[in-house]
Amino acid sequence: MRRRTPGSTSLRARLFQRLFRSPLYRHLLRGRERVAVGAGTDPWHGDPARANALFQGRYRFAGSEVQLFNRPPWGQTVPPIAWQAEASSFVWLRDFRADGGAASREGARELVRTWIDAYSTWHPVAWRPDVVGARLLAWTGHADFLLDGADSAFQHRFLISMDAQARHLWRARELAPAGVGTVSALGGLLAYDAMFGGSSRRVARVIDGLEAELTHQVFDDGCVASRDPSDQLALLRELVWIAAAREAAKLPVPLPVRGAIERMAPVLGLFRHGDGGLALFHGSQEEERGVVAETLSAVVAKVRPLAAVPQGGYERLAGAATLVLLDAGSPPPPPPYDADAHAGTLAFELSVGRERLVVNCGHRPGANWRPASCSTAAHSTLVLGDQNSAEILPAGLGERPGTVAVKRQEDLGNTWLDAAHDGYVRRFGLIHRRRVYLSADGTTFRGEDVLEGPGGGKETVFTVRFHLHPDVQVSLVPDGALLRLPGGSGWRFRAAGGLLSLEESVYLGRPGETRRAEQIVISGSAAPTGAMVKWAFARVEGT
Repeated sequence: MRRRTPGSTSLRARLFQRLFRSPLYRHLLRGRERVAVGAGTDPWHGDPARANALFQGRYRFAGSEVQLFNRPPWGQTVPPIAWQAEASSFVWLRDFRADGGAASREGARELVRTWIDAYSTWHPVAWRPDVVGARLLAWTGHADFLLDGADSAFQHRFLISMDAQARHLWRARELAPAGVGTVSALGGLLAYDAMFGGSSRRVARVIDGLEAELTHQVFDDGCVASRDPSDQLALLRELVWIAAAREAAKLPVPLPVRGAIERMAPVLGLFRHGDGGLALFHGSQEEERGVVAETLSAVVAKVRPLAAVPQGGYERLAGAATLVLLDAGSPPPPPPYDADAHAGTLAFELSVGRERLVVNCGHRPGANWRPASCSTAAHSTLVLGDQNSAEILPAGLGERPGTVAVKRQEDLGNTWLDAAHDGYVRRFGLIHRRRVYLSADGTTFRGEDVLEGPGGGKETVFTVRFHLHPDVQVSLVPDGALLRLPGGSGWRFRAAGGLLSLEESVYLGRPGETRRAEQIVISGSAAPTGAMVKWAFARVEGT
């Protein structure tokens, strides 16, 4: 499959969109009714409560809810593109299936029927290659549910529409967004072939394309190239679904798919906090805990989380119930997988049992939020000169750290990390080095942030930020700060080498939800040759 660069993809996409809008292409989209030779399947469980909300016209997609009582969601131009894409993906058909019964079946059919009415010809969102691929997975995966007892008119239109979508996807597959979107597009073609028995030549080319994409998109250690935990979850679920569709049709699962699934599952375990949700790095969300657990249990009976992924650039420190996840990234994600990448090198998150203590702010797309949520200041790490450690551009990252080094040492359950990056060298002549230690019993987590190097000949302001989860209560005391988690455990924070203060923060860990929070800030000035800040979190005895 041809590799894409952002510029070439944009130019090709514009040219192809002109073709897709033409009357000639509308003629080429005419499908034909084909006879199924296999049975699709959706390996994931649905939520009946969500089906009930959709029944009532409360359409919640991509973190936003639109209420359209007695009207389908198609043709809405106000909601964000992500909302429109999720609506047209039909991944929520599993919710209607989980609800069961004739009413749910007819409600699902009505949404399919009205979608076909609204989008019988090309549409820039509804017919985007990744959306079409996801929809083909969903429609083939729930075809038996939709077609059982349906009248001949619905069956005819449903099958013809699927054929037209598959024809379009074959032509447009190389225009799919980089990352999970490309796998969705190719997976939709494989699912359609599994159900209807397509051209073996085309299937071989799709599998070759999928193998090439997974080679670029999944590192040898199993981490996705975007380094985004939510992408890790989404891609793993997509691959499991593709495998299930092939197995249900008694077709072989492509070896690249099976291999990627086996490598990726332990990395997903690495990203999971004690509360079952995911850490917030490079555009991720907490995600639904049940979905994360379901995904891991579908792959293996028990996944043992990794301690580190060298290529992915993450370190996991565990001491009793205390967990630290640190971004010691090989430089931040490479193009074209850096669309949601953050400038958070050497940031960490800290949780105790099922409660999060120190977090990163999270991600919010859009021109108003993205620059702030991607900034170094939105992460629990050091900021030098009020500058980002990587350049944040509208469609990804520009200048970034060229070298990120990390050394790990363990002894009797105690863990030390020594990590450094050069993202500030060109502008300030200083390397940021972060050393951290977690005790085996999980009661002490301490670190030091060091700026070292020849410097730029003048003092430079710095801040070290520790963003706290919104549920954490914090108060300053003469020798530091006291923190209390909802479950009652108390922690004392101490620091030396700068001025300690509390500032407002924000938490964007769940789609469409903005929560006020606080952050501990250590500020000071670095001499031309550098500076050192020491800090520690220690559990208060008896809590």
